[in-house]
Amino acid sequence: MTEPADPHPGPADRMGCSDCERIRDGWLAQPVNALTSLAFVGAAGLVLARTWRPARDRRGEVAAYTAILALVGLGSVAFHGPQPPGARAMHDVPIPVLLGLAVGTPLIRRHRGRPPLPGWDRRRGGTLATTVVAALASYAGGRTGAPTCDPDSPLQLHGAWHVLSAAGFVVVADILYREGAHE
Repeated sequence: MTEPADPHPGPADRMGCSDCERIRDGWLAQPVNALTSLAFVGAAGLVLARTWRPARDRRGEVAAYTAILALVGLGSVAFHGPQPPGARAMHDVPIPVLLGLAVGTPLIRRHRGRPPLPGWDRRRGGTLATTVVAALASYAGGRTGAPTCDPDSPLQLHGAWHVLSAAGFVVVADILYREGAHE
């Protein structure tokens, strides 16, 4: 029995080497992971469309959230796609900034005596919890070396992680920026 070819030839720290999909030569090193990263950009547009008008007094917050969400997607496209110099930073830096904004916004609001989560309700909370669990399962299953990893499959669990995470950030935006019961 022969060993399968290494899906990630080259240095072990090469961008994307832990994300299952085979790294290829060409403009998109990991086509599925690069293209699914665009879900974050789409999510940013959706958040902007759904929250801009209702969030009159929080438009600066919405603008920052959507800009950072879009940067997460563009950084991920660069990381999994053309991999230019600086792509690792483009990928890694916006993620904790977005998470910090999502966690910090309610804390700052509470400190200022404002409702911390104006759009919170059970349904949105349940949707967020379900999405987070599914995203984390996809992330774990989409790691190189996971039993579910198939580096040549057009269906990549790391790509599902991108789509589910983007959807989760849309729900977070609903909770942060859309007041009252969902529409």
